[in-house]
Amino acid sequence: MKWSKTKATLEGFLCEKLRGRIQLHATVYRKFHDGPSRVWFTLDKKEIISASDTTYAVKHQKLYQQMQDERSLKAIPYNSDWDVMFNSKERQELVRASDDVEEILIDQSIFESYHLYSAFLEYGSLSIDEAMESENVIIRAYSMLDRRLGKRRLKKIEITQDTHPFILTFYKIRCEVEGVALL
Repeated sequence: MKWSKTKATLEGFLCEKLRGRIQLHATVYRKFHDGPSRVWFTLDKKEIISASDTTYAVKHQKLYQQMQDERSLKAIPYNSDWDVMFNSKERQELVRASDDVEEILIDQSIFESYHLYSAFLEYGSLSIDEAMESENVIIRAYSMLDRRLGKRRLKKIEITQDTHPFILTFYKIRCEVEGVALL
């Protein structure tokens, strides 16, 4: 789906008081190797959330290297049979470390543009209940801005110490514009 259509669909879900105030932006740096991209949200033209492939890659690599050192992970041993290399214990541990790094970065609200794009593509086909209960942090966060989430239900949302900062940011924005006291 084209970005302009995805953007229009997502902005169509915004509650009345945030229409025109929240905007989604995306750019691709075509002159860079592999054309990294950046996606960001603005509220009244001030950036509130950003996902950059370059920033994500740098932080991922740094944390991944640190994790490899801490866990004393070994390189994948060479074997002429690719299946042996692919299924090696060393590779499995390296993949697990990379997955752990990705989870840590997401918990710190450091996203790759792909994380936002994939969530945006999925969001349009979800009911508000599915969006609010999604495993995807980005989908749950965006549901806080959704027009299908009414004031009464907004007041009932339980915010805990474990609530992801991305969700909390969008929750606070919505409560502020609706005049709902924060819990």
